[in-house]
This record gives sequence, structure tokens and C-alpha cells, in this order.
Amino acid sequence: MSDARLSVSGAIIYSVQYLRAFAATAVAVYHIGFIFGWEWRPLAAGVDLFFVVSGFIMWSVTAGKSVRPAEFLAHRIIKIVPLYWLFTIIFVVGATLSPGQFDGASSTVSEVTKSLLFIPYSARNGAVEPALAVGWTLNFEMFFYLMFALGLLLKERHRLAYLTVTLGSLMLARFFSSEVAAFKVIASPLLSEFLAGVFIAVWYLSGKALPKAMDTLFIALGVAGIALSFWVEPPEGGFRRALMWGLPAALLLIGALSYERNGTQRKFELLRHIGDASYAIYLSHLITIAFCEYIFDKTGLEPGNEPLSQQLSLFAAVFVACMAVGMACYHALDKPSHQWMKQWLRRYWTQPTANAIPLRS
Repeated sequence: MSDARLSVSGAIIYSVQYLRAFAATAVAVYHIGFIFGWEWRPLAAGVDLFFVVSGFIMWSVTAGKSVRPAEFLAHRIIKIVPLYWLFTIIFVVGATLSPGQFDGASSTVSEVTKSLLFIPYSARNGAVEPALAVGWTLNFEMFFYLMFALGLLLKERHRLAYLTVTLGSLMLARFFSSEVAAFKVIASPLLSEFLAGVFIAVWYLSGKALPKAMDTLFIALGVAGIALSFWVEPPEGGFRRALMWGLPAALLLIGALSYERNGTQRKFELLRHIGDASYAIYLSHLITIAFCEYIFDKTGLEPGNEPLSQQLSLFAAVFVACMAVGMACYHALDKPSHQWMKQWLRRYWTQPTANAIPLRS
């Protein structure tokens, strides 16, 4: 889950902010639908869009800069970890105190510890996911950050080849893998989505863009490709998911970047703010949904059995709650704590290397 507000030469890339906003909103809507028995499968592709955008951002914020691996990882950790730990603990406490509400979601001390340390494990339902289910994506993010940080030891002209060979080799090793949970992350074909974002960043930073009209076509193809999963059997993971959702996500990013560079994109500050808060929205929405379900249960409401007009009203209420909680968490917790930790962290990098440029995140 990419968490940085990306800018090049001081200018925010609004298209990236909009895509982050869309990805977080899509995943939230996808999960809200379960309350009503709705399965809007294509919206789950918001995760794949996050992965592609993450690869794009990580390359873009380090390109042309001398960034030490430890510095890079430190910035990633202070952004990702605190909020994730907070919501994981909240979820675990909630699951422990309300076992009926979180049926089958309670975790052992060992599982919670592995969750907090981003160590993949097989849950009791067979899925490789941490205590806070949406955290499975962070296992991928943190592994990608580690591989990316190692690449920072190399000269920039060698980094792209390093990432391609390393991640490509790991994905191929999947064919010889065991059922070890960690291997399902470090050898997952979903790593190709991060790599796609890296290649798009290299292309974008070269100053290129699609011709006008082609940018719109790429966006349309991306949306249509994802929408196909309404009718085609949904991807469970692996190469099928990377093809069905990762490729369209990459087309969306290329099209959106070109659309903005061609000067045809309007600026929507609300979407930019949602993009800023996308990480907080993503982490908090399952807990917000669970609380709404608890309220429905206590008031005797059965959302799946209500008339359509009532369902739509309840859906809107839950959606607004998810967005409001996520935005509030961002402004009250995520943003101020991250800024404070960045200031604290800078004390350890007061003597940057020659030609170094402070890493933005």
C-alpha cells in the first residue's frame, strides 16, 4: 500500500493521488458489499492497483538521489508500522472481547506476533494472512521494500536490472516451492505488479507520455480489463491474478499519468485528500464495517433482507462511516505522528552523503 504523496520537482502528481483514492475506496466498497450479500469482485483489484502504484512511487522518490538503504527502510517503517500495529491491536482486542462478532477471527499470541513483524503464516482458514486480514498486502509491501532497499546499494543504472532479475527469479522459483507460507509471499507472481510500477516510473521520468486520445484508451482498457472479472471466474492469486488485475492496473496508471501530462486533467482537491488518507482508510475500514454490523445486529436490522431502498441507505451510511473514520485517523493520528517521527529520524541523517537529496515520504 503505497503511502507517499509523490511529487516531482515540487509538483504533486494528481493522477497518482486519484488512483490511490480510487483503490482505497474500491476495496472498502468491496468489503461493505459483503454485509448485503453483494460480491463486486472487480473492486478487489484496488489492491493490485496499490501494488503497481507502490512500485512507481518507490522508484520515483529515489531516482536521481543518493539514498542509503537504512534511510529508505527507516522512512518506510515509520510510515507503515505505527498505524498497522495500532489497528491490528484494536482488531485483536475486538475479536477477543466479541468472539461472536469476529467469528473465527481470534488469533494466538504467536500469530499476533508474526502479524506485527510481517512474518507470513497460514491462518486457521488456510489463508496466508495476518490477524488484521487486509494486512496480507503489507507482507508483500515490506518484502518489496526490503528487495528495493538492497538495490540502493548499487549504482542507479544497475538497479532496474537487479530488481527485474531478482523478482523474476523469485517468481519462477514458485514452480519449485513448498507450501511454506513465507514462500507464497516472496515467490508470488504478484511481485510482478510492483515491478510493473517500477518500469512505468522509468518510462514516466524520461519525460514521455502517450499521445492524446491514447491516454483515454489506456484508461478505458484498464477499467474494462478489471471489469471482466464480473463474468470471468475471479482470480485466486498467482499469475492469473497478476494478468487479470495487475495488467489492467498498469494500463490505468500509464493512461492516468499521460492524461495529466497532456494537460487534460482537472484537479479535484477532495480526491487528493482521499489519496493522502488512503492508507488509513484501507487499514481502518474493516473495523468500521464490523462496528456497523454490530450496530445493525443490536438494532435488529438485517441488511441483506431489507428492501433495496433501505439497503442503499444503509450502504451509504456504512460507506460514509468508513471514509470519515479513515480521514479522521489520517489527520489525527497518521499525519502528525509521521511528521514527528520524520523530524526525530532526521537527527540520524544530519550529515548526508555527497549529492544526497532528502527522501520524501
